[in-house]
Amino acid sequence: MSHNSSIPLYKTVLTFRVAWAIIAIFAIDSLIPLGTSKALLVGAAAVGVIMFSRLAHSRLTNVGIAAISIAIIATHDIAFWIAQWIAATTGGTGFGIDIIKLHSGTCLLSFSVCGVASAIFWRARWAILAEVAAFFSVAISLFAGHRDFHLDKPKILNSLAWQLRVDHVTMLIIIGSTLLVTGAVYLYCASLAIRPRSDQVTYQRAAATRQWITSTLVCGALAALIYFIQQMVYAHFSAMVLARAANGVGMGSSEGVSPLSFQSALGSTNQPAGLVRLEGDYGNNPFSPMMYMRESALSSFNGKEMVFAGRAYDSDLPLVTTRDSFSRTEDAELGQRTPLVQSVYLLADHDHVFAVDYPVSIVQLKNPSPKRFKGTYRAYSIAPAYAVSSLDAAQVGDPRWSDDIRGHYTAPHPDPRYTELARKLTEGLTNPIEKVRALTDHLSRTAIYTLTPNHNTKPQDDPVSPFLFGDHRGYCVHFAHAVVYMARGIGIPARIGTGYLTDLSQAKDGHILLRMSDRHAWAEVFVSGIGWVPFDVQPDQVESHAETQVDSKLLEELMGVLEPGEEILPKDSAKSEPGMEEPETVWIPTQATLHTILLSCIAFLIAAKLLLRNGWRIAPTAALRLRLGYIALASYLHDIGWSRRYGETRSEFSQRCTPAALSEVTSLLLKKTYGKDALPTHHEINCAILSGERRLKQLSGWTKTRAALNPASLIRLFTGGNW
Repeated sequence: MSHNSSIPLYKTVLTFRVAWAIIAIFAIDSLIPLGTSKALLVGAAAVGVIMFSRLAHSRLTNVGIAAISIAIIATHDIAFWIAQWIAATTGGTGFGIDIIKLHSGTCLLSFSVCGVASAIFWRARWAILAEVAAFFSVAISLFAGHRDFHLDKPKILNSLAWQLRVDHVTMLIIIGSTLLVTGAVYLYCASLAIRPRSDQVTYQRAAATRQWITSTLVCGALAALIYFIQQMVYAHFSAMVLARAANGVGMGSSEGVSPLSFQSALGSTNQPAGLVRLEGDYGNNPFSPMMYMRESALSSFNGKEMVFAGRAYDSDLPLVTTRDSFSRTEDAELGQRTPLVQSVYLLADHDHVFAVDYPVSIVQLKNPSPKRFKGTYRAYSIAPAYAVSSLDAAQVGDPRWSDDIRGHYTAPHPDPRYTELARKLTEGLTNPIEKVRALTDHLSRTAIYTLTPNHNTKPQDDPVSPFLFGDHRGYCVHFAHAVVYMARGIGIPARIGTGYLTDLSQAKDGHILLRMSDRHAWAEVFVSGIGWVPFDVQPDQVESHAETQVDSKLLEELMGVLEPGEEILPKDSAKSEPGMEEPETVWIPTQATLHTILLSCIAFLIAAKLLLRNGWRIAPTAALRLRLGYIALASYLHDIGWSRRYGETRSEFSQRCTPAALSEVTSLLLKKTYGKDALPTHHEINCAILSGERRLKQLSGWTKTRAALNPASLIRLFTGGNW
């Protein structure tokens, strides 16, 4: 194989190809287990890449390379055919030979695919773009499962986000940016790498530096794409995810603001949100096997939708952050309840605590694994213990309410259709609980559960009317609003509860794994002597749903992290407890940090180029000044397309260059190296270098711009190229 000054770049591309082959094998094995040792497959792939790259740079024709490939495969098959024939004639079973053949065949496939692809890469220029296009196509197809906010798909994305302890949107941005950067660097190096002429058998190298403009433009476009992804896509979708979360139920309890979304829900996602351990039996759960854990409530109408009313009304909510403590006196008027203690270990960021109704105490816990849990607390609740059937004769509202509070919870929707429909559905019924059940039963029969209702409404329009008075397609947010509007229309105090609805049948030893898909919104009615009672719609018709199975392995793993009998911390010592410190997470750079890194890299490259061009001016000795002066002029010529060929002397190179900028410096350098005369003086060296610079300044403005912007000389400098 021929060699020249581009050997370092050739080795860089070869290293890229081997690395990509290794990554591809591990990725394929994770999706489709290959059954063969990955070490053997990686070794075969590396040998294939290196061997066929050398063949591509030899005098062999394409037909010759294809013949070698076929010969290797044929030799493999013939060798095993002979081995099986010998085993059969000697009375052996040949079972072991078949196993070896199976594994060697997989290795041969890895060798052949990677090898032939490398040969095509070096012999066909179109192969660069084809490979990059194939790489991104496969990557996009693999990670396209997260569309429509299915943030747990593909599984590798969910696993990486969990292992690195970052949110799924950040994980997507990291993966996308990494793929783009890797593809850009590879495309740049591959397009500059010298390759054989496709129209000649003898190996000749093209002028690589003449391709830098196209390569730089392509890489610049990809870099701009990465930047806009980081600036726009991440900012947009991260805000959307935090606002909406799963099933259209987001987080937050800002007065006058709703955390709910009507247009589309995030959908099914197994992203872990928290681990709940019930510190005792809850066999009298009225909603078994389901359990409601309230985070917030929406009881005020802002003219469009239900929003958080503030502490003045919904006083039963703790409304404290996950790092604060909370306590209050039990409400003696609330009966048919039982004490229930829940230890909560947060796996995702939460604005406020959540617990089973009615929480009277929130206390911080020691964090058993700060690297894994974002916060821990223990909630003491007076949980519902009534029988649902016992509510039939109950009254609604709290006798202690003032007229203002009662009016707040019974304020009807301004659209009279809600009241008219509620009266129609409850005609003949006198008990308020029976009326509410009639409303929920009606929606359970007629509603169609879908995560993508796609109602065309303007921002100021009522988002519930297209559901209730239209196609009946929606999800929990629509159902809860519809029930509350209709209940209030007939004088029943109602509000919307938000938080988690979890299935206890998927719990293990009292441990419940909450997922983002468990986030839920439901209607609540205040029953006298009981408190706020959920009245949830359970549609018979399901178009798309967010139900997912709990990851039992993850649940068991998290259970193993917990320690029995978690100790409750005193309120005043929670902040000083080491376990309550901010958990360590993988460092994710901010926008300001990224900008600083980018500017620092640009400044470093500019400084390196200035030093490359002008380093001779500060050289302390004449010998070093002569050497650096030659490099300064040679690097300038390299950036405009003139490079020393392999085996070419400095004298021959200086004579070949059209701008004769190196002639005088080369003459002095040769005299210094091979001559017996004294070392040239500083003045002679300065004159020779400045003479070369004057000749270069006579070039066109476009050529000088190329020399200033072209990074080819820096690449050659950093890859150890010889000037």
